Amino acid sequence: MSKPTILLADDDRDILETNKFLLSDEFNVEIASSVEEARLLVKSNEFIAAIIDLNFEGQALDGISLIDYIQDEKPLTSIIVLSSDQNTKRVVEATRRHLVDFITKDEDSESSIRQAIASILTRKSAISKNSGFEFKTQSPLMKNLLLKVDQVLMANSTAPILILGESGTGKEYLAKYIGSKLGQKVIAANMASIPRETAESELFGHRKGSFTGAISDKAGLMEQAHNGVFFLDEVGDCSAAIQAKLLRVIQEKEVLPVGGLSPKKINLRFIAATHRDLDKMISEEQFRLDLYQRLNAFTFRIPALRDRPEDIEFYSRMFIQDFNDGEYFRIEESGLEVLKAHRWNGNVRELSNVIQRIVVFSKRKCLDHKSAIEALNAKDIKATPTNETKDYGPEQIIDALQRAKWNRTLAASLLEMHKTTLHRYINKYKLREIIESRGAGRPAAVLIEGM
Repeated sequence: MSKPTILLADDDRDILETNKFLLSDEFNVEIASSVEEARLLVKSNEFIAAIIDLNFEGQALDGISLIDYIQDEKPLTSIIVLSSDQNTKRVVEATRRHLVDFITKDEDSESSIRQAIASILTRKSAISKNSGFEFKTQSPLMKNLLLKVDQVLMANSTAPILILGESGTGKEYLAKYIGSKLGQKVIAANMASIPRETAESELFGHRKGSFTGAISDKAGLMEQAHNGVFFLDEVGDCSAAIQAKLLRVIQEKEVLPVGGLSPKKINLRFIAATHRDLDKMISEEQFRLDLYQRLNAFTFRIPALRDRPEDIEFYSRMFIQDFNDGEYFRIEESGLEVLKAHRWNGNVRELSNVIQRIVVFSKRKCLDHKSAIEALNAKDIKATPTNETKDYGPEQIIDALQRAKWNRTLAASLLEMHKTTLHRYINKYKLREIIESRGAGRPAAVLIEGM
């Protein structure tokens, strides 16, 4: 088995040679006594870790500039600072970067370096094994973002993660990707879907008798996420009271149920997401600055689909395959050009809906200019109720639902009846449980297995 390769960068040549000699039994060691030399090595090699001094005496560039260069050029290279720098400003600047460790130069620094690298290797191995969920993309922007996410996950940090982006860009998918990489379950809640009057109880739990209807103790979603990941979507929709309690969870790592007298300690990775402009909300005193400062330790902004043109064709082909059960479906360049010219304000979610309409309603099994235009113009699908008097059996209703991928609006259109008529058939034949088991129903809070 080949030894991992590491970089040592320090202006003190004696320290470099000594550490190279001590560490060479376990690692392939490259050394650099200047930032420029280190950059050249980084450009032409793949390092598992870079151990960097901050003070390069008498040189134009310091260790901070090297850290920034590595994290831009090779984001999967873990950074360890090894320094006795007395420059407080530079030390503070370094700690604001994504570091695995900050080691002070002393007689035991070799042992500390070995421990830090062992931690990196263990974490990289675990993340590699737990990559079952793939965030599919052809966009260079998204691929770069995912590299930075991996960099954060490989660091020895449990700090919160904030995901920003327009509705439909894939914020929950990114949270699921993170959970999968960490090998942890993800408990998710969407603040836009939880009624305000029950939000505190849903998130933090409650004690028996704390309010009317609280007939027993209930563990909140955050408590259920203990030793896992908690994903709070649309955090910008939180009330002032919820924001205050979230701050306590993040700061103190404890949760106080509604009606509870003593808090419960919890261990979780907190991920929040929103499509709202939090900076504007803070200026308008609608969102707490201290909560925002706690949430944005690591912030990732998912680009809109219109800024990821490579993904429009990629996702179109992927969705056609999914919605058409892998059967042949012709794709013409004229249809793709129509889709690429669209603005996609609803992002990936809107594209998925449009492709689903094309697959269901295209009699020629073809994505072309005509079918793309028709699907984009069909903002609201209105069934022509020509079969309101015809009687349908349960098999016909289920067949239409299956063809429409359990989308009731599309199924009603296929049967040429009003959606309310379809609902009557669903109730008549007691099909609701079947539909929900197929994924048609979606609760406000869901459990995502990230294993």
